[in-house]
Amino acid sequence: MNRHQQNNPGRPQSAKESLETNSLSAVEHILSHRPDRLKRISVSATVEQKNTRIAAICAQAKQAGVQVDRSSTGGESIKATISPFEYSNLKDMIEKLADKPRAVLIALDHLQDPQNFGALARTAEALGADGILIPKDRGVTVTSGVYNASVGAVETLPIVMVTNIGEAIRKLKDERFWIVGTAIGKDAKPPWEAPDFERVVIVLGTELEGISPGIEKLCDWQVEIPLKGMVQSLNVSVAGALLMYHFCGTGRPSEKTANNPASS
Repeated sequence: MNRHQQNNPGRPQSAKESLETNSLSAVEHILSHRPDRLKRISVSATVEQKNTRIAAICAQAKQAGVQVDRSSTGGESIKATISPFEYSNLKDMIEKLADKPRAVLIALDHLQDPQNFGALARTAEALGADGILIPKDRGVTVTSGVYNASVGAVETLPIVMVTNIGEAIRKLKDERFWIVGTAIGKDAKPPWEAPDFERVVIVLGTELEGISPGIEKLCDWQVEIPLKGMVQSLNVSVAGALLMYHFCGTGRPSEKTANNPASS
C-alpha cells in the first residue's frame, strides 16, 4: 500500500448525459472561459434578488446567451446544466505537446473518489499542468461531483479517457516522457532528488492500494514525500498537489538560487 495515498486512443469521447453543478465558483469559471458549454441556469427569483453574487452570475449568463430559468421556488443557490463532457484525445494531446519545451501530465491509475479527482484537476489547472489521463473502466470519470470539487477546472484542462492506462503510458514513454510514480521503499526518493525532467507523467494510484504492480513497472522514477509527523499518510489529492507543485516548476529553485550559497 502506498502510504501517501491512503484516503477513501481513439476519437474524443463524450459523456452521454448532461451534468449539473450548484457550485458558484464552478459556474463563474465556466461562464468566464467556456460559456458555450452551459445549457441553462436555474435560479429562484427571490434568491437572485437577495444574493448579489448570484445576480451577477445571471447577468453574465444572459450576456453570454445562456438561458436563465427563474422560478418562484427553489433552493438557496443556483443549478447550472452543462452539456455532456467531451474528453480530449491522446493522439491530439501528444501532437500538441510535441514542440513544448516542458510538459507535465497526470495519470490516474483507477482513482475512485470524485472529490479527489476534482481536487487534483483544480490543482493541475492552477499550476499549469497539461492534462490528466484516466482509464475508461474501474475508475472515476467526470461527474457533477468532479465539477463541484474542481470549481469547473475540468473545462479548461484536457482530460483524456483511455481504454488502457498502461498502454497510454507506454505511448507517452515513446514520446520522450519520463514516468514518475508515487511509492514507498528503498527505491523511492524525495521529489527534489529526481532529475529535472522536461517531460514528465506523474502517476497516482487508488486511494487504498496506490499504483498497481503493472503500472509501477513502467515507472522510470519512484518518489515519496518524506513525512515528519506521527501521521504517516497523505490524501491522494494532497500528495498529488505537492508533486505537481514540484514538477510543474513552481516548487523548484531557480538555477541561480540553487547555485547561490547565500540562498541556503
